[in-house]
Amino acid sequence: MRIEPKPSLDTSLFYEIIEEGDSVVRIKLAVQMAAFVANDENSEGERNQVVPVILKLCVDPVKEVRQTLVNGFAGVSNLHPDIVFSIIADDDEIALPFLDTTPALNHWHMLAVLRVGDEFRQAAIARRPDISDEALAHILKSGSRELCQILFGNPSARFDDAGYHLLYDRFGQVPEIVDLLLSRSDLPLDIRILQAKRASNRMHQLMTEKAWIPANDAAELVADAEETAILRILVDASNQELARAIPFLVSRNMLVASILVRSAAIGEMRVVQWSLAHLAGVSLSRAHELMYGRGFLGFKSLHGKSGLPQSCYGILQAACDVAKDGDKEGVELDPEKFGRRLIEALMTRYENMQMAERTKNLEFIGRFAEDRVRQIAKRLKADIAKAA
Repeated sequence: MRIEPKPSLDTSLFYEIIEEGDSVVRIKLAVQMAAFVANDENSEGERNQVVPVILKLCVDPVKEVRQTLVNGFAGVSNLHPDIVFSIIADDDEIALPFLDTTPALNHWHMLAVLRVGDEFRQAAIARRPDISDEALAHILKSGSRELCQILFGNPSARFDDAGYHLLYDRFGQVPEIVDLLLSRSDLPLDIRILQAKRASNRMHQLMTEKAWIPANDAAELVADAEETAILRILVDASNQELARAIPFLVSRNMLVASILVRSAAIGEMRVVQWSLAHLAGVSLSRAHELMYGRGFLGFKSLHGKSGLPQSCYGILQAACDVAKDGDKEGVELDPEKFGRRLIEALMTRYENMQMAERTKNLEFIGRFAEDRVRQIAKRLKADIAKAA
């Protein structure tokens, strides 16, 4: 039996075969129908004429007939929507492989499956390498947790900042989703910061409930962990990310003075510069000029505009001077070398600095610097206390 396409195709013979022929004959018809639809030389009008015949084959009681038809549609991208949805409604064994591979799905088809399909059909859409922007947005907005998790395994599913925020708003309390979010290198920093804050709050709550340590000690320990996590995020951030993260921290009252002191204690002066520039309302280049220019008045002016407490002025000024010296010498100072030089500067320079202030700055270094530098600062502070 051979089909000869004509402008007005007589399909009565096909119906006869479907009604009276056995499964072997219907399988042959399925092969020819699929080949006819797959042939680009046939016009859309001609292909549409056989759609009713194909729809009857799509619901054939013999699975082999239906499977043969679907196999013939592999690679066909211009299937009639009625055919597409008829196949999707078939048994899972036929429908799911079709959903995984067919190029015939457009964004409307994908959305329809996501809205009315079961979890298995929705999952097939989430896995597709050609998942549409509309389908992706639908899953992010209203898809189940499992469906959103599948998206993380689809390299074609690209999330923008809005998508990440939507996922975090919906599933920020779900550890599996949070872990997947934190594993993404392009996750917005404000989400990382919020998660650090949320994790520290949980830690504090747990310590309080369990009464493991005194409340004051618990609060200090949690604050230390939170600030350390935030600083780590800022240190690893690009300049573009810092431009968004610093204002975000300020808006949430999270850019506390101790974060800048921590940054200074380990020589992360880029974080200090970005923070001071934003707090003082000056450009990044102007902040650099005031931090590393000649004399003390420049930094004093910058510090005054920033609104930071006077208690952190000395260590920030000393850190600027140590960084400036390192640049002049052309040496790269790791956290330990920077910390050692910072101690030296605080103890030998700044003739107007009172011993009480030097001791306070040693306390800062003893809390926030690199481990070995902390020990040096603590011993030196103890020696000063004994000498007094």
